[in-house]
Amino acid sequence: MTSFIGFIPTPIEQIEGFFDLVSLSVSDVVYDLGSGDGRLLFAALEKGAGKAVGVELNAELVRQSTEAARSRGFKNRLTFFEADVFDVKLTEASVVFCYLSIKASPALKLKFYQELRPGAKVIMEMYPIPGWKPARTANSEGKRFYLYNMPPESLREEAVRDPLIDYLNYSSSPTEES
Repeated sequence: MTSFIGFIPTPIEQIEGFFDLVSLSVSDVVYDLGSGDGRLLFAALEKGAGKAVGVELNAELVRQSTEAARSRGFKNRLTFFEADVFDVKLTEASVVFCYLSIKASPALKLKFYQELRPGAKVIMEMYPIPGWKPARTANSEGKRFYLYNMPPESLREEAVRDPLIDYLNYSSSPTEES
């Protein structure tokens, strides 16, 4: 199984960054790749999504999330799978949330392109998809969120940048002295 990252949950105060980019309705089926404790999916259902699906490698988190869904009355609208994100078909998804790692964005690019139907939305936390132009971006509590509408618009090749290199260059650049 592929593991892009351990359990690093999106802080509660940053969850709104996802919803600054997308409005949900009862016709939406929201997938969270690396769903952890389910917090994004609980929020998605509370904001109007009709159905939600969590994909998580950690069996204990899947068990806890499933129990939390049951206790919150979401049992029939929310499903959690213990699975690798590459083993789950995304064809039903109208919205996909993803906060994994810098390696996940390019690795999932082809999967998104092949499995998501036109009009589906992908929201990436922190790590943009190389070569795709986001339809919109948002910032929340120091985190950046990228919205892509399927099929995505491509960036000009010379505009494609590696976000890790940008981050490292930004972090190591000297501060200006007057």
